[in-house]
Formats: sequence, structure tokens, C-alpha cells
Amino acid sequence: MDFFGIFLSLVLLIILVYRGVSILIVSPLMAMLAVLFSNDMPILMAWTGPLMTATAGFIRDYFPVFLVGAIFGLLMSNSGSAKIIALWILKFIGAKHACMAVVIASFLLVYGGVSVFVVVFAVLPIAENIFLANNMPRRLIPATILAGAMPAYSAPGAAQFINTIPIPFFDTTIYSGFITGTIATFFWIIISIIYMGYQVKKSHKFCGEALTQTINDTENLSGKKTPSTLLALTPILLVIILNYIFTIMFEQPQVKNYFAPFGGVQGIWPITISLSITIVIMLLLLRHYLSQPLKDLSKGASDSLLPIFNTAIQVGYGGVIKQLSAFATIKLTLLALAGPKLILMTFIAAMIAGMVGSASGGTGIVMQVFSTEFIQIAQLYDLSKDNMHRVIIFGANILGTLPHSGLIITLLGICGLTHRESYKQIFVISVVFPFLATLILLLGVYIGL
Repeated sequence: MDFFGIFLSLVLLIILVYRGVSILIVSPLMAMLAVLFSNDMPILMAWTGPLMTATAGFIRDYFPVFLVGAIFGLLMSNSGSAKIIALWILKFIGAKHACMAVVIASFLLVYGGVSVFVVVFAVLPIAENIFLANNMPRRLIPATILAGAMPAYSAPGAAQFINTIPIPFFDTTIYSGFITGTIATFFWIIISIIYMGYQVKKSHKFCGEALTQTINDTENLSGKKTPSTLLALTPILLVIILNYIFTIMFEQPQVKNYFAPFGGVQGIWPITISLSITIVIMLLLLRHYLSQPLKDLSKGASDSLLPIFNTAIQVGYGGVIKQLSAFATIKLTLLALAGPKLILMTFIAAMIAGMVGSASGGTGIVMQVFSTEFIQIAQLYDLSKDNMHRVIIFGANILGTLPHSGLIITLLGICGLTHRESYKQIFVISVVFPFLATLILLLGVYIGL
């Protein structure tokens, strides 16, 4: 019955999230349901005990990243910088490759630290104008945005919070698995561009004159003064450069020794400090384009709460499940599976992310539940923790966007489309291609790149 309780809770979690019930409600309920079928603890303890302990632990470790990331993304959006960058890429690439421009714009913005949801709002008006002017079906817009956003979300060096989740466990950095991860990311975005180009080609013929008019119209949509392209790009470049500098700085022995008595260097410090400094610089450089900067700061801070609680409560659910005696047997069975251990880690990350409908939530649960065993495996088989870091993130993205995924449901809602209309292309972009990219990543690791 213990196994049945875990299985039933997972199935209902998927169904309820898919139907739009908040994960903040579903996770505690499903955790208590799983406990109901076991004798391991009182039912209420599932909510107020391990669920809240794991949830609070995640918030304690990652709230700084969520906070500054949300503020950064909002400032990029409200200043018009995100839209200017998208328009610049569109002009630079040209009318014949308009779909590619949307993909690259999404990639650059997400890689630079802008939330995927903010990118959707920034790029959507531009994409809609392009698609309308060129008689391209709107149903392709969500997949086109994801075609750039998802590779950037998983890429080494990406200023995204998912990239920081393994750091406290593995003592790695957001650049971990850089060579193999970069090759896999490059492969991922290339096949995504080719696929979306093929989908567009089936539905229309490009019209350069119409597209040019669309660009001009889109530039004036906001009706307010916007920054220059160089100024708009400056925050993203600053985040990338500063993060690299601080990553190197905090790896210096004298710096580590200084912080050792206080608990040691925290892996999220480089990206948190980089985003914080960039926010201050943005408030100065973009002050003429931010009508209410103090309000933007407050709203950005508020906007960070729901995403971190959504992810943390999923980790909390995992914190309950891992306490159940039946799950100990499941974990031992999974870890004992034959085959290369990095492939096993990929499989575990993909399955858990698929269950909770979130790559970040899945990664958080994996690290919460399996990190100790993964570290033991790394020591036993002489595996690189840097490669483990990247493999787990890529693996979580394989099944993190199934139909019940909060990202997919929100994306389709923003675009005004349904699963029936758009999910076929989304599935290829966000499930099939991450799987292929992960194969490339694993191949690179095993041939010693």
C-alpha cells in the first residue's frame, strides 16, 4: 500500500496541476495523501514537518537569486530594453529569417538572466506582428519562443536560478560542464531553428516589404521613449562579465579561507552579486526610461515570491516522499539499475521533472533526495561533479514541459492558444530536442571532451 500511496499522489498531482489547481495547494495535499497509505508519520506531520522543512530550506538557499533575478527581468521589460534587443536582432538577421530572430532574441534574453515569463511578454508583441504580416500561424509562436528560451535556460553560464540549484550540493558553478554543455546547447538551438523554419516554410512565403512595415509599427507600440540598442544590451553584458569575474574571485584560496569560519563561500554568490550590481547600474543608466523605478523595484520583489514558492513547495513534496520507507526501496532500486551512472542520473532527473511538471522543481527534488547518493557514486566511479551538474539540468528539461507543466500552461494562456493548437510543435521543441541534446552532452562526456 505504501507504493500505491506514492504512485497515486503523483498521478493526482499531475492531473490537478494540469487542470490548473495551484501547486501551492496540490503539493501539501498530495504529500498527506502519500503519508495516509503509510505508517511512517502522522498525516499532519507531512505538512508541518518535512514538507515545510524542505520548502523553507529551498527558500533559504535560493531566495536571493529569485529576488534579484525578478527585479532584473522587470527592469529589462519596463525600460523597453528587452523589446529593443528583440527588434535589433530582428533587423540584424533580416526579413527572410524572421523566425530565427525570435528564437535568438529569446535565447539572448533568457541566457542573460531575464525570466522566461518576462521574455514571453517582451517578445510576444513582436512575434505576433511578424507572424501576422507574413501570414504565419499564431499557433507556432509558443514553440518559437521556447526554441530559444529552453536551450538558454539549460546552458552553461546562464544566469538562471535552475543553474544554481546543484551548486550548494556539488560545490560547482553555473559554468560547470562548460565544453560539453556548450556543444549540446549549440546543437539544441540549431536543430530548433531548422525545425521552426521548416514549420514556417510549410505555412507561408516570406514577404520582406510587409515585415519591414511590421518592424516600424512594433517600434512605436509602446508610445514612449526607449533606450538605444547598446544601452539595452549593457545590462545583459554586465551580468555575464561580472558573473565570470566573481566566479573566479570566489574560487581563490585566500577568499575561501576568509569565508571558511562563516560557513564557506556560497555558490550562488557570484550570480547574486552580479545581478545586484547590474540592477544598481540599470537604475542609473536607464533612469530616463523607467517612469516609476521605486515601484518597479517593489513589484519585482513581489514577483519573485510566487515562482520561488511554486518551486520550493515542489521540493517540499519531495522532502515528504523521501521520508517514506517505501521510497527508500524505490531509491535503492533506481540507484541499482545497470548502466552508466550519468545516464542513470539523467533518467532520474527526467522522470521526477516529468512527474512534477517543472524542470526547476524536478532539479530541486533530485538534489534534495538524491544528492548524497550521487556524491557517493561520483567518488566510487570517479565522476566529475561538473558533468553531473550539467547532466541533471539537461535531464530535467527533457520531461519538464509535459502538458501539465506550469510553464506550458502559462505560456499558452499568455499567447491565447490551447494545447490542441500548439502543443505538437512545443513537444518537439521542449521534449524531443532536449532529449537529443542530452544525448550529445552525454556523448561528449564519455569521449572525454
